[in-house]
Amino acid sequence: MGNRSVSPVISVILMVAVVVILAATISVIVLDFTEDLGDPGPNVADTTGKFEPEPSGPFQQDNQIVRITHKGGDSVAVKEIEIIVRASGPGDGLPTEARLINLPSTESSRLLDENIDGNDGLISQGFGSAELIVDDGTDVWSAGKTIEFRINTGTADFRDSAQGEPEEADELEVIVVHNPSNAIISEHTFTP
Repeated sequence: MGNRSVSPVISVILMVAVVVILAATISVIVLDFTEDLGDPGPNVADTTGKFEPEPSGPFQQDNQIVRITHKGGDSVAVKEIEIIVRASGPGDGLPTEARLINLPSTESSRLLDENIDGNDGLISQGFGSAELIVDDGTDVWSAGKTIEFRINTGTADFRDSAQGEPEEADELEVIVVHNPSNAIISEHTFTP
């Protein structure tokens, strides 16, 4: 008498287990959840950001310099990063955005058209306008190293006007993204 009551209960439990296993297997295959199980992004524990809207030397090309310095944590290959740059303010053509992509640039000391996506006038492409993200023999952003580039004053001018008028742009956001994991590894907002 005891064998008859146990048999239906065990068969129901086995059927439920088979259905759950099949559902999980099919969902992984059909919905491709395995992509979300990849490695997490690098842990860049600390960065500092600096934006100099006014010239720091006798030459005008020294203005509007962005510097993001890696202070601690995991090193990141430059080819694995993308930099999102957003400028906003009351000026014409703002807000605007550009992305620094396909890094490092194959040209030493300057960015090329293929390195800028979006508003290609926002980031300066002049010689000597970038460091670390151009081909200088360094392929890793590690502690103590600085990413440097310039914002074009013709597109977003953060400098104080000589006539006392307010600047054209008033906020600059710089986000460094690790492409393989799509993780934000550094984010700074500047309001000069």
